[in-house]
Amino acid sequence: MPLDVGGLNKETGWISKWALMVSALAADAIGRQAIEDAYFAATDAMRAKFADSFVNAAKLATDAVTAAKLTQPTAEGILGVGFRVCRAAYSFAVDGGGVGTIALLGATSIPANAVICGGMVNVTTALTGNLNATAALQVEAANDIVTAAAVSGAPWSSTGRKSIIPAFTGAASVLTTVARDVSLVIGTADLTAGVFDVYLFYIVVA
Repeated sequence: MPLDVGGLNKETGWISKWALMVSALAADAIGRQAIEDAYFAATDAMRAKFADSFVNAAKLATDAVTAAKLTQPTAEGILGVGFRVCRAAYSFAVDGGGVGTIALLGATSIPANAVICGGMVNVTTALTGNLNATAALQVEAANDIVTAAAVSGAPWSSTGRKSIIPAFTGAASVLTTVARDVSLVIGTADLTAGVFDVYLFYIVVA
């Protein structure tokens, strides 16, 4: 039934506020009518309380949806402000160290159209190897994360956090054309020891 708002001009502000909440919080006609009837049957004080209650409820609902989106887990990590985090691990005891390419994730976990913006390598056990052994890291193409270098020198010969080629600049970023793994490429001679983790921060652009 139509609302009779005669004599309520002094409460125009409350009516407008209530109308907005009715349309937002009651999707069906019966629900809207029930809320309207309750409002116009109430005293001025109760109308104010009704309005404040619905404003708070709407805010809480919005906050809950926002919080859920900000903490939505992904296969690679946590999706927050657009970045995803991929962690890949290498251990000589688990993965071996023969010359060749070792897939560190064992799956193409970085999707196509991912722009790798930055990250680091955290070496916890320095790499060692037979004479002239080298190590490199790649995702899309050879040497695009860490250029091949002798394990007897930087960045592999000491523990700690090491820089990678993507350094949060457009020119240094890496774009995947298909879903990719993170790979360790061992060259010249076998490794004999080493443990490290790779952390890559990326966004998906398409």
